[in-house]
Amino acid sequence: MQKLNFQKAQNLNQALGLPNMAMTLNNWEQPITLIKVIQDVVEGDLVTTQQELNFQGVVQPLSTERLQLLPEGQRSWEHLLIHVKSGILDLKTADKVLYNKKRFKIMAVKDYAAYGFCEYELIRDFESNPANE
Repeated sequence: MQKLNFQKAQNLNQALGLPNMAMTLNNWEQPITLIKVIQDVVEGDLVTTQQELNFQGVVQPLSTERLQLLPEGQRSWEHLLIHVKSGILDLKTADKVLYNKKRFKIMAVKDYAAYGFCEYELIRDFESNPANE
């Protein structure tokens, strides 16, 4: 009868190695351009600048299952997910961006750097003046 070999305990991630999910984005990625809207107060005045961000990634609408978790009044708003390889974008929650001439707010940043990718959840931002779109 063969004995079991119990070596020093290992973390499951160390034993198996984490999968690099960035490779799954290959052949799905498309060129994406976001315009990051940066607002600063300079000497008491609001100064707005824009920074163009060009990168490769995947844009998709938020799934129906995830929309169901939102408050009822927000389910019909435009929601997007952007998946990019780690280190490509440096956006933070509450940042404002323009995508396809529409303004969005970053609602969530999910950094899966250990797996090689990052996910950004965007929601169409409220704009009181439709001419600003």
